[in-house]
Amino acid sequence: MKRYCKYCQYDFLDGDIIQVKDNFILFNTDELIEYIYQINDGYIKMVRYLESGDEKIIGILGPGEYVALLAVLQKKDNYLATAISLTPTLLKRITKKEVLNSYNKSPEFRDRCLTCAVSRSNTFQNNLVNSASIDTFERIINTFKALYEKFGYQENNQQVIDLPFSKTVLANIIGIRRETLSRNLKTLQEKEIVFFEKNRYILNYVI
Repeated sequence: MKRYCKYCQYDFLDGDIIQVKDNFILFNTDELIEYIYQINDGYIKMVRYLESGDEKIIGILGPGEYVALLAVLQKKDNYLATAISLTPTLLKRITKKEVLNSYNKSPEFRDRCLTCAVSRSNTFQNNLVNSASIDTFERIINTFKALYEKFGYQENNQQVIDLPFSKTVLANIIGIRRETLSRNLKTLQEKEIVFFEKNRYILNYVI
């Protein structure tokens, strides 16, 4: 499991280890916050629902990340989005009280922690927001760049992402239809900008 901050105290808090299947709802938007979740293995999507009932993905979280931590640190009473597992996922469930007790013990840690949590939460979401006004090709490329920064790795001098979800989910993240994504991916591959096979993508343009 990746550690994002060497100073993080939450890794050492007691909590219940739980295993959930894919498409399991950890909590819904506006429910009272009782727990945060540390992801040991697997992936969680954070979603909000539009008036039409359509699902809008606002973030993807993976191993080493915390679900709902920022909302707790910002003293919110209710969850700000719905959390749903994308894959079978292993989590540590930690009570809100435990988190706040740890957070409030040291002013130095408190300042560092809030800055870290805000930065990690905003980076991916800002990329999606900033991509909304540009053309489809750029939106796809920008989303791949954000996913690579979170989940990608180098292999044989290539930038690779093995996404743990379908192209339907990827299209949802980008904010386009699945058919539009497939058509544009084919063009990007013909131009040798992105190569893909199933859910593995090799990027030929970023970083």
